[in-house]
Amino acid sequence: MRRYFILPLFSLMLLWACGGDDTIDRKVIDKQAEQIFMEADSLFAASDYESAIGLYRQALSVFERLRDTVSMSDCYFQISTSYFRIGEFNGSIDMAKKCLHLDSLRNDIESLSSSYNTLAALYLSAKDLKSAMKFIDKAIELEGQTENQEKMSVRYGLASEIYTKADNPEKGLEFAKRAYTLDSISNDSVNMGKRLSQMGDAYAALKQYQQAEDSYIEAARLLRQSGIMASVCINFKQLGNLYETMGNRRKAVEYYEKSVDVARQFGFNYLLESDVSHLATLYGENDPLKGYRLAREALMLKDSIYNEQMQAATQEFSARYDLISKENKITEQENRIQAQRAWLIAVCVFFLLLITSIIFWFYIRYIKREKQYLNMKYYHALTHDFSNDPADMDARAAVDDDVISTTEADRLFIRKVDEIIERCLDDSALSSVRISQEICLGQRQLNRKMRAITGSDTGTYIRDKRILKAKQLLQNTEMAIGEIQTVCGFESPSYFSKVFRDVEGVSPSEFRKKT
Repeated sequence: MRRYFILPLFSLMLLWACGGDDTIDRKVIDKQAEQIFMEADSLFAASDYESAIGLYRQALSVFERLRDTVSMSDCYFQISTSYFRIGEFNGSIDMAKKCLHLDSLRNDIESLSSSYNTLAALYLSAKDLKSAMKFIDKAIELEGQTENQEKMSVRYGLASEIYTKADNPEKGLEFAKRAYTLDSISNDSVNMGKRLSQMGDAYAALKQYQQAEDSYIEAARLLRQSGIMASVCINFKQLGNLYETMGNRRKAVEYYEKSVDVARQFGFNYLLESDVSHLATLYGENDPLKGYRLAREALMLKDSIYNEQMQAATQEFSARYDLISKENKITEQENRIQAQRAWLIAVCVFFLLLITSIIFWFYIRYIKREKQYLNMKYYHALTHDFSNDPADMDARAAVDDDVISTTEADRLFIRKVDEIIERCLDDSALSSVRISQEICLGQRQLNRKMRAITGSDTGTYIRDKRILKAKQLLQNTEMAIGEIQTVCGFESPSYFSKVFRDVEGVSPSEFRKKT
């Protein structure tokens, strides 16, 4: 009976071996999609948004087949941001809503807050202030559950802009002051400058012109020190608007010209066209010739921007066509693989039946031999034929597929992150937000790249660096545990002990006794 049981078992093993490539294929496809996504991130960082959209959509189609909702959400977010950068607000809002839908299915509070904030910003750009207020209020409500001060400051800042433009400057000023307070705690000069600019808008709307002027000037100083020249350009324009409202034409022209100089120097054509148009109007009253020249320059800039948008739209349609062609090719390849797999299974079944027939024929032929001798020969045949377990071979292949290969660029990237962490290790406020700002990379891209290289997200990587430093100090120095806790950037002794125990399984004092 045992002999007849082994033959069907062998059949199932062969069939499993033929169909066991699904897991390996899935991993290969997932890695390919990750690579495409990272290439799209590189194009996004280089401001080639049209090409980035094409690659993000290509990665999205793969993630949809794999049903990877987290990666799908990231793709929708990046596509939405890319559309926003090229002025396609309808496409951007559509992608952001799809991202919000996926985040709501997973009930991810942090991602939901970001998605609501994104939609609020998009509706603000589209001048739908009612929808913008609805979404920013929801973002603030959700962010309050995470207690993340950096992100809460961003939410308050956007709320200030929305409510100020919605004819509620009192509430806009209140939100700007809240955001400024949070940024002051973390000593974030860039965001402090942005909040002062938002406070200036609210003061101007309330006709408190002196406070508005002071806020704008201080904002411009902070932003110039930080090198955020686009915001400096906008600040000069805001001061020009303020002085024009106050009736001080000379000051208004002075700051408009400053804004034009910055826009020319750094190539901000969209801001330059608006500022030159306004200067043309102001000069048209007293210096018609100069006003005419400025108006002509503004018209040429407007034509240039229109041509760039048309070229971008053409490139986008071309990218979509290429994407559809690639998806069709992928479908054809998948059908071909399925046909080859069916043919391989049929061949395996044929040889299985052939082997079964041969074994059965030998069994009938030698059935008259001594039973013990027959059993020994049969056992020998079994151990010889089936010593290589297919499960072991597949497991080894799976391990090989999971090995993370690093390049020189990845090592330089991690080295830069390590330098930032080591420099700011004693700062308990150090987070992925600060690292993403210092290396000029979006927070989502940073976390995705850290997971691809190290296998863990940025927050976990920072925590492990803190614990590693703490272990070294516990082993090699006589410092008190409270001092070590401060040096390693933990807010309190109890939190330090809890995190250390979670990672090492013992408290800091027990670890020191052991070592």
